[in-house]
Amino acid sequence: MTERASLSAYRKAFDVLERVDGVSGVSGFKGRLTEALCQVYGVRSATFFVGRSAGLACFDPDPVVEGITRRMLPEYQAQWRDHDIFASPGALRALNETRVASLSELARLHGPARSYVSDYLLRHGIRSATAMYLRLEDGNKALVGLFDPQEDRLRREHLVSLRLLVGPLNQIAHTLPSDDPGRAATLTDLSPRQREVALLVGQGLDNTEIAEVLHLTPASVKKYVTRILAVSGLTTRTQLALHATREL
Repeated sequence: MTERASLSAYRKAFDVLERVDGVSGVSGFKGRLTEALCQVYGVRSATFFVGRSAGLACFDPDPVVEGITRRMLPEYQAQWRDHDIFASPGALRALNETRVASLSELARLHGPARSYVSDYLLRHGIRSATAMYLRLEDGNKALVGLFDPQEDRLRREHLVSLRLLVGPLNQIAHTLPSDDPGRAATLTDLSPRQREVALLVGQGLDNTEIAEVLHLTPASVKKYVTRILAVSGLTTRTQLALHATREL
């Protein structure tokens, strides 16, 4: 990368930091950051998903979505979040190592990940996708996405700039109290099948016993419990059991 490109990368990173400076809580940080990413990097959309891990962030029931992917969100939540390319093993390895991963860097796509790109992103005209991995103060993780119809919208110097951003953004995020009432633990958004599983967890059944009752495999029940925790904002099976006895 040339000296001029390097200087541009630093300038863009500082510009984003200036725009998020002074936020007082996580909800303000999410909104300010997604707006800043769109404006500074010229992408048509930015998203902010939160979960107990990068993979579980895909199940955030109420993410912040800025720009053109807002219209894609219902389809994503109904059909594609299980197959999100940035929750694939290769992407998670890259995010853990460098905190930023782009679609162009994840060259070898297999199975569901390939379908997510061809049948979801490309079908909606999205040809550029990049994710950042942040750590929040309350132990949650954030996947911040940048999306655009132009394939080369984010070039190498832009990815360098985003990687420069991760450290300072993590420092900011670690100082912010959670002020988002939408993150309060609740079981109101569960599907009928998820409610059945949650009720049985509340009755003290383990995964094998629940599988027998619902005619599922224990592995399927485990996936349901994981998704319920992500959707509800709960973090442990014990918390789920307590909430299920009170709410369901």
